[in-house]
Amino acid sequence: MLIKKNKTFWIIIFIAGCLVRSTHLLQPINTNSWREADVSAIARNFYVNGTDIFHPQIGYGGNGPGYVESEFQLYTYLIATCHKIFGYWEQTGRIVSFVFSILTMLVFFKLSNYLFVGKEALLSSAFFALSPLLMVISVSVQPEAFMFFFYTAGAYTFIKWLDGESGKFYWLTILCISIAILCKVTAANIGIFFLALIIIKKGWRFLLKPKVFIMGLLITLPSILWYSYCHKFYVLYGNSLGISNEYHWMGWDFFTNHYFIAGLIKNELSNVWTVAGALIALLAIAFTDLRKDKIFLFAILWYAAACFFYIITCRTTAQQWAWYYHIFSVPAVSVLMALSAFKLFTRYIPSISSLLKNSPNNVHELLFKKNIIIFTLLLLISFTLLSDFRYLTRTKSKVFQVSKFYSCRIPLEACIPKDSLILTTGGRGLSDEGHLFAFDIGYFYYWLNKKGYSISIEKLSLKNIKSYKREGVRYFVAEEQKLKLVPHLEEELKNKLKVLFECNGCILFKI
Repeated sequence: MLIKKNKTFWIIIFIAGCLVRSTHLLQPINTNSWREADVSAIARNFYVNGTDIFHPQIGYGGNGPGYVESEFQLYTYLIATCHKIFGYWEQTGRIVSFVFSILTMLVFFKLSNYLFVGKEALLSSAFFALSPLLMVISVSVQPEAFMFFFYTAGAYTFIKWLDGESGKFYWLTILCISIAILCKVTAANIGIFFLALIIIKKGWRFLLKPKVFIMGLLITLPSILWYSYCHKFYVLYGNSLGISNEYHWMGWDFFTNHYFIAGLIKNELSNVWTVAGALIALLAIAFTDLRKDKIFLFAILWYAAACFFYIITCRTTAQQWAWYYHIFSVPAVSVLMALSAFKLFTRYIPSISSLLKNSPNNVHELLFKKNIIIFTLLLLISFTLLSDFRYLTRTKSKVFQVSKFYSCRIPLEACIPKDSLILTTGGRGLSDEGHLFAFDIGYFYYWLNKKGYSISIEKLSLKNIKSYKREGVRYFVAEEQKLKLVPHLEEELKNKLKVLFECNGCILFKI
């Protein structure tokens, strides 16, 4: 086995992967991330309220129970279970994500060793271990790291099963992918990859076999049942984590508005390829026989499946905040970058004596060409490593930047009676094209441990704010920067409502 032959290198890659993932591991939930706040709130409600896993709760559900349409909450339930065993600790979610990210890295090492017979496996695993996007996902309190473990493990077991390995991989594939889709429905894009592999390796008639049909049914049925069930929480209470209350799908404007394609390319290049990685692949396509390699086809199919998902859901995936949706590209890109780099190295570093023997007349011309290509490759790999370091020290720190509102939470909570409902400023409720946006932002509810309502930016007005008094709301927690989006609204509110507290751009009004 390659791992036994190069054990030292594997250990170095593993340690490096752990180190780049571990920064911000012990940071509290103190950013402006609505996702981290909502996930942490659901986990805390499981812990405090003893709610069963079939009734996840958030804080902005008004005066109702707060049940919310969401992914199946295995991840938050695991966090809550850890709270019950070890005691409540806010950073537990980051620890859980980190552990599963390490397990995913180990699974990918296994996958690399299965795909490659040489040192390409080391290179592929190194690119995966140092993936910029995974550096962030690995300590984020959101279900991506948890889901991605099952997604990657399911891909590995499916490939093993398709190659005729033990029948246990058939059932492991069903287990892993069904859990992945339950945890994040976006993981369903791997089905496109599976279909393509079956057709190429076994022929389209293989799709008609009962075991393939049963696999597809068992993988998708749990998710169909769950998402059909939890939709009632949106119907009854209007609460959803971006499933029914946001429009994700492409339209005809995808072909007329450059924003979508530009956004997708920018997200892919900056968060997955680090720009240089794409150039390495293009260089290998142009100057080697890369396209004839079976593993190249494998990686392209996987990448195409992910890209198809990004295009179909481009109203979300093209936005810069949606970088974490692009996690599905990472395995395929790691394989492509490794294969491309290895092809270039092995082709353009022959011995000088061999070159002189076979091409004595134009040796200088050939040497120049080979040196240029190798120099370019080394430059691009160096740039990739530099980009990884920059992502680790700058971009990751920016993602986990402490909110300016976080320091206000204790005095703010002291100003609001314990069981009072609050109103907070949310985000935009509609896109420029008139499509729904999920505007609820939950960090104030999580920090203050309160329930209440969010008001979208489009509906910000004194009249609309005061109308929430009928719902039992007496306190409005406003972000000053959002009030300024409506001309003269801040002045009007300060004249008509009582200001109880101001801090770092946060204003508490008595309605």
